[in-house]
Amino acid sequence: MLVILSGSSGVGKNTVINRILEENPNMELMPTITTREMRPGEEPGKPYTFISKEEFEEMIENNQLIEYQIVHGFYYGTPKKIVEEKLKKRKILIKDIDVDGTQVLVKSLDNVITIFLKPVSKEQLIERLISRGEQRIEARLARYDYEEKMSEKYKYIIVNDKIEDTIEKMKKIIDDEYKQCIIDN
Repeated sequence: MLVILSGSSGVGKNTVINRILEENPNMELMPTITTREMRPGEEPGKPYTFISKEEFEEMIENNQLIEYQIVHGFYYGTPKKIVEEKLKKRKILIKDIDVDGTQVLVKSLDNVITIFLKPVSKEQLIERLISRGEQRIEARLARYDYEEKMSEKYKYIIVNDKIEDTIEKMKKIIDDEYKQCIIDN
């Protein structure tokens, strides 16, 4: 089963994912490859593998990605081989991915659960971006209206007002969907 979490930049996706991963040993982060620079506090492989634009384009050419998108001027993609291996082991995978990549994965894989994380308001989102030291706020907000409209395509929508409540809602969705997945298979 694959759990996709999408939402505008700064809404708290990585915070939620990290907390859920800490509490659930049967879950793994689905790998993402990107050409963007590493942010302070990030490590290679957690949550991204950072590669050059040339390396990424070679992976595209060799059909090694399930999906890829250009978001905020950088490539982001999902490596096909690693995902297939993890799903064969019956792991619950979780991934932070943009709204366009979500649509590709929903069509490409079985048992995909889509969750969209919304801020309380656009103003709150701006405050979060400022507080994390984001330098490209306008670029991040340029997709906001589009992402909000695309949220209608998601099975679940959660407003991230209080982080603890958001995490509890996510855990319940994942538990319920996992139980249903077991029943269906």
